[in-house]
Amino acid sequence: IKEIPAGTPVSYGGTYVSDKVMRIATVAAGYADGYPRLLSNKGCVLIRGKRAPILGRVCMDQFMVDVTGIPEAQVLDDVLLFGRIGDEGSDGEACRESISAEEVGEISGRFNYELTSLVTLRVPRVYVKDGSPFLFEDRFGRRSI
Repeated sequence: IKEIPAGTPVSYGGTYVSDKVMRIATVAAGYADGYPRLLSNKGCVLIRGKRAPILGRVCMDQFMVDVTGIPEAQVLDDVLLFGRIGDEGSDGEACRESISAEEVGEISGRFNYELTSLVTLRVPRVYVKDGSPFLFEDRFGRRSI
């Protein structure tokens, strides 16, 4: 998370230039994980149950978001790219926001099933049953939690 002054280009090619002092966060996901590049300067993610707009281009392994309006955002916070986790944000407040695959698909020009099927094996999976995680899977294999 970094504060940038007005006039600062963000991400490759500087397709977004800040018009004021902003607080931006780098998200460790990108098109190599299956996240659409077409969300550049258009999409948003959820951090602590609040929407954070994407600034600049979605890169291969990362992209930047505006967390100016989320002062409680911290390094290593969970970032929800699409879906919904539970009924609370990480700050304990009710989380009524969600980002559906349909919404992300509409913005990026993809069909919702196409979007979810393009999530690559670089992205770990956590399987949950009855509200509790029981299995973790990544490209190196599966293990019980």
